[in-house]
Amino acid sequence: MSGRRGRALRGALLRAGAAALASPAVMGAIYVLALLAVARMRPIVGDHDEVLGADAHNVAEVVEVRFAGDVRRLTIAIAATGALVGAALGIAARALALWRERLGRRRPRGRLARAATTLGLVIALHAAWTLWAMARTPALFAEGWYLAGGARRTVQVIATDVLGPGGVLAVTIAALAFYVFDPPRLWRRYGGRLGGAAGGGGLARWTAALLAPIARRRRGDRGRRSAAPRQAVRRRAARRRAIRRGATAIAVLGAAGAAALALRAGATGDARARGGAAAGAGARRPNVLILAADSLRFDRLTPRTAPRLSELADRGTRFDRAYVSIPRTFPSWVTILTGRHAHHHGVRSMFARWEDRARDFDALPERLAGAGYQTAVISDYVGDIFTRIDLGFGEIDAPTFNFHELLRLRALERQTPLNPFFVSDVGRRAFPTMREHQSAADADLVADETIDALGRLGGAPFFLTVFFSTTHFPYAAKAPYYGRFTDPSYRGLYKYSKPVELGSSTSPPDDADVRQVRGLYDGAVASVDAAAGRVLDALERRGLADDTIVVVTADHGETLFEMGRLHGHGDHLFGDEGTHVPLVVFDPRRPGARRVDAIARDVDLAPTLYALTGVAPPADLDGRSLAPAIAGAALSPVLAYAETELWFNQPSGVPDDLRLPTTTLFWLAELDGAHGDEVVLRDEMRPLSIVQRHRMVRDERYKLIYAPTRGGVVYLLYDTIADPDEARDVAAEHPDVVARLKNDLWRWMLEDPSMRELHGYLVPRP
Repeated sequence: MSGRRGRALRGALLRAGAAALASPAVMGAIYVLALLAVARMRPIVGDHDEVLGADAHNVAEVVEVRFAGDVRRLTIAIAATGALVGAALGIAARALALWRERLGRRRPRGRLARAATTLGLVIALHAAWTLWAMARTPALFAEGWYLAGGARRTVQVIATDVLGPGGVLAVTIAALAFYVFDPPRLWRRYGGRLGGAAGGGGLARWTAALLAPIARRRRGDRGRRSAAPRQAVRRRAARRRAIRRGATAIAVLGAAGAAALALRAGATGDARARGGAAAGAGARRPNVLILAADSLRFDRLTPRTAPRLSELADRGTRFDRAYVSIPRTFPSWVTILTGRHAHHHGVRSMFARWEDRARDFDALPERLAGAGYQTAVISDYVGDIFTRIDLGFGEIDAPTFNFHELLRLRALERQTPLNPFFVSDVGRRAFPTMREHQSAADADLVADETIDALGRLGGAPFFLTVFFSTTHFPYAAKAPYYGRFTDPSYRGLYKYSKPVELGSSTSPPDDADVRQVRGLYDGAVASVDAAAGRVLDALERRGLADDTIVVVTADHGETLFEMGRLHGHGDHLFGDEGTHVPLVVFDPRRPGARRVDAIARDVDLAPTLYALTGVAPPADLDGRSLAPAIAGAALSPVLAYAETELWFNQPSGVPDDLRLPTTTLFWLAELDGAHGDEVVLRDEMRPLSIVQRHRMVRDERYKLIYAPTRGGVVYLLYDTIADPDEARDVAAEHPDVVARLKNDLWRWMLEDPSMRELHGYLVPRP
């Protein structure tokens, strides 16, 4: 008996297990987990990592030894997410199968057949979801699909270039309708009488049942109308006439009241305008909205790539010659918001140490907050700098940057089966690290958050900085922008994005590659412009436009293979592409289109906003206010200065004989375990990083570059008017210009209290 009971128990357990495995949720979870297991075969940091290059092996060792616990937790979280996503797909698949069975009045199928049908639908739903996400954000899938070649490349090209997101959605809906309603079966069963076969099954029965209540209601209405007494008809007609007369009277009175209110509002507005012209800012300080985009070049603020922002520029003051002093994001933003050069505020690298960041910067947001402003900054992945430094923003809506976040990001990058979920609203909330993903940057998400912030901040004067990332490499704009300016027949490496390999040098691309990369960049600019336009529209809708100063600018520009100088920013100062940025100030209190040809600098923006808001500035600013130019006055000539930043291995476009030797990022940086494992510059490397930099000074015609080399300091002079590409050094032809600008450059460089001159080099003090 005991043996029979044991066998019966084992049989019951086996049947229960088989039933559980055959359930839709479990089958979906198993399928997605199997895909994740295959994707997990690729390590988080491989020996041939395309970004880290030669340092990949060293980084992998650090991850294995120091962050094994993080890797385990990430694996569990991703597996749990995969199981939930798969379960949802399984439930959806079973719902579709049941719908098909009930509409077609089919008999329930056997367990095995149901399981096979559910699994097939799970595969189809996941494939359709993947294709839709792939068509919408192709750069996110390029490594696992397009760059893999073969059939996978073909699939992605069809999804992006043939179908697009709308086409994938339409094909998916058509396929699901085809499956659920089973047209071939209905055709065989009902022939050409589908529309009128009210007593049949399938689609005809469903359609007839849907339309039957409408038909009954119409028949009842006709019967009641024919049976209604004539007196009731007359009463209804009288009521309708009375209602029409009352509505007419109300409309007339309302129109008169509206006209009176409009006249009063116009008079009040005119008086307010006259008072504003006479009294400047008036009783209420203006709002300030900065719309900035990473790597936005001056020459892209045109109707072709940025119609909304260029239209705003045509109504405001456009500074045609605005320059930044360090073309890298972190030091540039600190310069913009403090009005001081980097050798004064201390943040001179993307990997600034804690002691350089933990000081009182007395920055613009802090001063405005002290004057009663609400201050906030919103950004996606390039805005992680704002969570690493306190510049006085009351609200910071930006991602976090440290090695833990980088590790999470690399783990998510290899989970391509879950990419459709990661780029959804729910996925981004579940995995906030996706905000750090360069290939998933979405300017519309930043615009959505900005529009929400305008609703929160609209009650009092606000200072809101909005920083878009999509224009930063790899220029991974979503559909339709990624293909707006590119050649659909292009099949090179940069079909959907152009990453920068920080750990190794890259060979120059061919002409088709250059055109493709420039097209991707222009598409990224267009996507940011459209998102910024939505923010400007929200200002109008909320009635804030007349009280808001809008600034359009960038932290730096971008080199896009001009004169064989490869691409990127911060590595060199040849050409103006990396340092020349747009600068537009639209002040509704001072309307009128103005174009200013005088030099403007990043250190000038903070003094300008202090002047326009009426808030007292610090006494030690390096810049000057541009407010006189906004009011129509001329600006006196000034010089613009700049320096390069860290060189990540082989610098872009800098010959070996024009630079001091350097090392890779792995040896330049370290993890600051005392402050959240942030990636910072090694303390012993700071002097080298300062000494090796190129410096620049320019007036309205000439640019002088200081380039320290092993054989001494080299000075190069370029005539930017006669030679805008800066192809020819004219230092030997204009020694007087070299001497004049050299004196100005050394005066600026020696403002750094930690540096001195030694044998012609700028070196640290003992």
